[in-house]
Amino acid sequence: MVHAAGFPRRMTRWAGLALLLGGTLTGCAPPETEALLPGEPEAALDSQSQALSYPNGSSRTVVSRRVVYKDASGAYQPAPGFEQFRAAGASDSTLHTIRIAQVEAPSVREALVFMTAGQKISSSGHSSGVTGQSSNWDATCDSVSCPNVLLDGRSLAMKLNALGWFPPGRTQLSVVNDNNFDHLFDSDTKQRIVNGFAKWLQAQVRPETRSIYLAGSSRGGCLVMRMAQALRANTALDGIEIYVSSFDGVCRNSQGELGTQDTKINNPVRPWGTFYGAWATDLSAQFPRRARLHLYQVVGGQEVVPAAGIRAFSGYSGTTPPSTGTNLDWGWYKQTWVKWQHKEIGNPYTDPSASDQPLAVSETIDAQLTWLDGLL
Repeated sequence: MVHAAGFPRRMTRWAGLALLLGGTLTGCAPPETEALLPGEPEAALDSQSQALSYPNGSSRTVVSRRVVYKDASGAYQPAPGFEQFRAAGASDSTLHTIRIAQVEAPSVREALVFMTAGQKISSSGHSSGVTGQSSNWDATCDSVSCPNVLLDGRSLAMKLNALGWFPPGRTQLSVVNDNNFDHLFDSDTKQRIVNGFAKWLQAQVRPETRSIYLAGSSRGGCLVMRMAQALRANTALDGIEIYVSSFDGVCRNSQGELGTQDTKINNPVRPWGTFYGAWATDLSAQFPRRARLHLYQVVGGQEVVPAAGIRAFSGYSGTTPPSTGTNLDWGWYKQTWVKWQHKEIGNPYTDPSASDQPLAVSETIDAQLTWLDGLL
């Protein structure tokens, strides 16, 4: 990997960081209010805020295209360059909602970078600190595309693009503003969506491609994990390094998605009076081929919808999931627990209180960058 010339590696910890963050990005998850079980600790881990600070990138305005669009007569058509989605078999009405912005699309592609927001669950667009889109990103959308989508320079996508860790001018950067990877879809529909994304991304691979980086929050976190499964299972990609960043990735345990079980692992640093925790999954069984694979999940485990059982996943080691989690680092898989609400993990710039935003950024966006920095 190539690091950007002139960018010094910062060694300042968050305790010495003073950031003034402006602008508005909104989130969409209510707070959880369940009480602690009697005798359970408020926190079982010391602070793991060891992220370095990274500069913001520049904001960008991009065109987000539908992978299946409607022509003038209202008929569905596969968008050029996205034919793999329709070929994977999901319905046109499902695919019409998926919108992808190809921010950088050079002909030479030593690296592929793919980032996705979480699930859109209301009439407004889904904001994201990963992709940088605001809550009204879809205001300009028509039946073909969304021509004026602004990506915030503070986002993971724009920070990483500015850092130049993946070769500038030789890295494809794609941002998924809406993946339509709906939590409530049946397993077959979800698999067809995963296959479409995985086959499309594999079609972007060139002989010179050496690395793929995937990042997503909430349902987007589950999507990139499942895409990584498909990519790593493809022996033709064995020479390519795969990096995955998940921000409170949510998979549906009632379907066993990503191997999630009905056993909840409690968050050891959850705020007092909450019952944050994550559905257990044996990730070693989910990823039997782990060479050149690097995964990182930042997990809070707040229930996304009260009393619905929708929450993030947590890896575990051993034969039985623990009742309370710990931070994990297995070499190929890293996991850190945080105290933040689900929407704060996915968008740490404005959803936490102003005084908490720098720490939230440090433990989410910049924590993932620190992890990636150490691997490249």
